[in-house]
Amino acid sequence: MASIGSDVYASDAKTSAVDTPSKPQKSAQANPGSEPFVGPASEAKKLYRKYKRAHDKTVVAIACVRDPKCIEPEDEVLRHSKAALNILNKLDALAAEGDIQANYYRGLIAYERGRYYDAQAEIITHPDFILTATVYRRYAKEQFLIAEKYLSVPAKVMNPFACRLMGDIYSSTILGSPRKDKATNYYYTAAIGFLDQGNKVEGAKMYIAMKENANPADSRIVQVYAKLHNEEPVATWRKLPNDVLQKKPLKKSQEH
Repeated sequence: MASIGSDVYASDAKTSAVDTPSKPQKSAQANPGSEPFVGPASEAKKLYRKYKRAHDKTVVAIACVRDPKCIEPEDEVLRHSKAALNILNKLDALAAEGDIQANYYRGLIAYERGRYYDAQAEIITHPDFILTATVYRRYAKEQFLIAEKYLSVPAKVMNPFACRLMGDIYSSTILGSPRKDKATNYYYTAAIGFLDQGNKVEGAKMYIAMKENANPADSRIVQVYAKLHNEEPVATWRKLPNDVLQKKPLKKSQEH
């Protein structure tokens, strides 16, 4: 059986849910650019970045352990993996307090992990290792359920980035049969959100995703199409100055 010890993700910490007063919310609105939230980096985003760094270091440490020429100690894997787990615990705590950004980034981590596990399962095709693929698929499902839980919080306030990920979750087969109508609803909300920001590129992507999950004649698809294309044309001509437009009296021809 193929080893799954190369799994670079730390296990999720199981913490009990505690009802605590919500902290003042940071902006839950998405940025017109490529960032899901407006303003300087929040504590949740900083934790997400720290997690990514710890994850990358874990990957390097695992590769080093496998290389006989590497002289780094083997406990580097455990150290970086433990650091990633501690960061997840902090994000979980922030999310439990109602922090929308913490819920988004915690859900994003779970979503990325679910995609990773699913991709690993797809690589395994040999019948002797089919059990390993089954284990990876089980991990992928667990992570997508976690992602669904956390991403639903920013999706409720119609954050288009969160809605897009929710659409991806429901349109995939990781949780079972695709729930296409539910996915289309989330893609529709994401499309409207992106287009309201002036982000037509992401809006067009959501339009394509909607067509892959619903009838092209669906009213939601028609509405997004209209919003994508029905705009006032931008004038490419230049207006002439007023003094040029004023008609000058014609001069009488001189008699010779």
